[in-house]
Amino acid sequence: MFKKIILYSFVCTSISLFAQSEETWTSSFDNEINWQTVSALGNYIVHTNSGLYGIDNNTGEVIWSDLTFSRLSEDSFTELDNSPFAKIETEKGFFIVNLFDGSKVFNSFDHGIKNVKQHFVLYQSNAIVVAGKSVSGEDMALSIDISTGNVLWSKEGSFGKLINLVELNDEELLGITLLKNVKIKSKTGDVIWSVDNSSEAEQISKMGAFGNLLKNVAEAASEGMEIKLDFNMHPSRKYFIIGSEQRNENQSMSSNNGNTIVTFTSTYSAYDISNGQMIWEKPIEVKGQLGLTTWINNNLLVLPQGASNSRVNLFSMEDGNGLWGKKGRGITIKGGIYDYTPTEEGMLVITTRNEKHFLNYLDTKNGLFTFDKTIKVKGHVGYTLTTDNGILYATAEEMNIVNTITGDLLWDKDLKTHYKLVNQNGNHLYTYDYKSGAVVSVNLDSGAIDMAATEPVRFSENESPNTLELRKKGILLSSDQNFAMYDYNGTLLFQKYYASPREEGWKRALLFAGTIYAGYVSAVSTMTSGALQQAGAQYGLDTVEGQTFAELGAAYNEMGRSAGSAAGLAFNAANKRFKATKEARNYCMVLTKGENGIELLKINKDTGENESSIPLGKNRKPNYAIDLVEGEVFLKHDSKMVKRFIL
Repeated sequence: MFKKIILYSFVCTSISLFAQSEETWTSSFDNEINWQTVSALGNYIVHTNSGLYGIDNNTGEVIWSDLTFSRLSEDSFTELDNSPFAKIETEKGFFIVNLFDGSKVFNSFDHGIKNVKQHFVLYQSNAIVVAGKSVSGEDMALSIDISTGNVLWSKEGSFGKLINLVELNDEELLGITLLKNVKIKSKTGDVIWSVDNSSEAEQISKMGAFGNLLKNVAEAASEGMEIKLDFNMHPSRKYFIIGSEQRNENQSMSSNNGNTIVTFTSTYSAYDISNGQMIWEKPIEVKGQLGLTTWINNNLLVLPQGASNSRVNLFSMEDGNGLWGKKGRGITIKGGIYDYTPTEEGMLVITTRNEKHFLNYLDTKNGLFTFDKTIKVKGHVGYTLTTDNGILYATAEEMNIVNTITGDLLWDKDLKTHYKLVNQNGNHLYTYDYKSGAVVSVNLDSGAIDMAATEPVRFSENESPNTLELRKKGILLSSDQNFAMYDYNGTLLFQKYYASPREEGWKRALLFAGTIYAGYVSAVSTMTSGALQQAGAQYGLDTVEGQTFAELGAAYNEMGRSAGSAAGLAFNAANKRFKATKEARNYCMVLTKGENGIELLKINKDTGENESSIPLGKNRKPNYAIDLVEGEVFLKHDSKMVKRFIL
C-alpha cells in the first residue's frame, strides 16, 4: 500500500550558484494520488484512490489512514476554522475528522442525522454541536465530546431550527433558532429557558396544534433561504441584540416595463440574558440592510447599510426609543455605512453609494454629523489610523489625513497608494507612492512627508507592488515575481526580478499556501493558552517578540484554559508553528521557469537573492502542496509518488 524511502541528497547545479533544496524522503502509494494539502496547523493530508492518509511531515510515514474515503473530491474536504478538525461531506454522510489521528469525531449516519445544516466547534465546552434534520424529518441537535467522540446530549424537535450557537461560558450556551431563543446547559443539553423571540412567534405558540403546523410551515419555507442575522452581546453580558434583514420587492408603478424595486428593512430586538424575555415592547425597525451595531453609554448604536442614504440612530436599551434626530427618527448620512473608526469624542464613519465612497464624522455625544460637507474619496477605504493631526485614511487609490473637527484634509494633494501598501513603525508610517514609483514616509507627529525616495522602481511583467514589509534593513516592496528594498533614508538597496512560469495552474498551490500563512494567526487564535503570556515575560515586554507573545496570550488565554485533549494537540502544534514563523518571515517562495522546467525558489527578503531551489518538473497540471511556515514542499513526482523537500 505504501512505501517510504529516506533520501539525504544535496545536489549542486551546474547552471546556478545556488544549490537545489534537499529532498528528505520519497513516499510511494499503491494507488494514484488525487490531491494533497497542508492544514493551517501543519497536518499533511494525501488522498488516493485507496483512501485518505495523514502523513508525518518529517518522516513520510503514515500516521493514520481511512479507506472509507476512497471517493473524495478535494472540494468535499474542508478545514474547520480555528480547530484541529476537517469536515468531510460525501454521499454516505457528514463527517468531522481529527486531522492529528484520523478519528471520526462525528458521523451523521451513526447519529441519526440525515441532513446536516449547521456545526459549531465549542472550545470552552470541549464539544462539537451539529444541527440538522433527523431521519424522521424532525429538527435535531446533538453535542459530541471532542476528546472521546461520545454523545453528550441529543435533542430532537426541542430547539427548532438552530441558526446560531454562542458560548456564554464553559457551562452555558445561547441558541438562536428561527422562532425561539434557548439557553442550554452545555454538558447536558438541559434547557434553562426557552422563549419565543418575537410577538408573532408568541402568538403561534398559543395556537396549540395549529400553531405547531404553522411553525412547521415557516421552517419548511425557510429551507434553502439565506438567513441574515446580527448578534451582539452587551459587554456586561446582561442582554443581547438580534437583528434580522428582510428583502422587499415592489413593482414600480411609474415604469412601463414593470421593473421590480428591491428595498431592505432591518429589525432589532433586545433580550434579557437571565430569562430570555424581550426587553422592548416591540422591535425597532430601520430602513436598509443589516449593518454595524455597537454600544454607546449602554445604548445601541445602529449603523445600517443602504443603497442610497442611511439613517443612523442611538436606541435606548430601556424602551427601544430612538434618541437622535427629529422625534427620535435618527440622522441621515449619504450612502450605506461599511466601517467606522472610533475616537474619544465620536467616530469617523465610512459610507458608500453608487460605487463611490465618503467620509463624515459622527459626534456620538450630541448625535450630529459635524462635517459641513461629506468628503468624497476615491476607492474603498481599507486602512485608518488615529493621529494627533486627525484620522489618516488609505483607500484602494489614495491616502490623506482628515481633521475630525473641521473636515479639512491635511495635504493639498492626496498621496496615490493602496491601503495594502501601508505599514507603521512607531511614529512613522511607510507606503508606496504610485505617482513617483517609490516609497515615502509620513511623520505621524507632524503629519508631514519627511522622506520620499527619489529613485523609482518599475516592476517587470506589468506587476505592481502588492506588499510592503518593514524589515530591519529597510522597506521591502514585493509582488509575485519582483522585489525591491529601500533603506530608511530612501536609498534603493536592490531590485530583483524572477520570470514567472506563465502557466496559471502552477500558482494555485503557492497562492493557497499564502492564504493559509496569512490567516495563520487567526487559525491559532482559539488554541493558544497563557503559555504565550509567559513566553512574553521571558522575552521582555520591551521587545517585539515579547509584545507579540503577550498580546496573543491575552487574547487566547480563555480558550486555551478550557481546551480538551484534541485542542491540546492543536495548541502544541500551533505553539511550535508560531515559533517557526520567525524564520519563515525571513524568506518567501517564488515560482519561476528555467531550462529544466518550473522551479520553486527560496528568496532572501533582505537581499532579494535566491538561496535555494526545488525543481518541480514540466508537468502542465502540477500537484504539489506547500507549508510556508515550515518551508516544506510536497511534490507529486509521478502518479503514485510524493517527494518532500525543505527550502
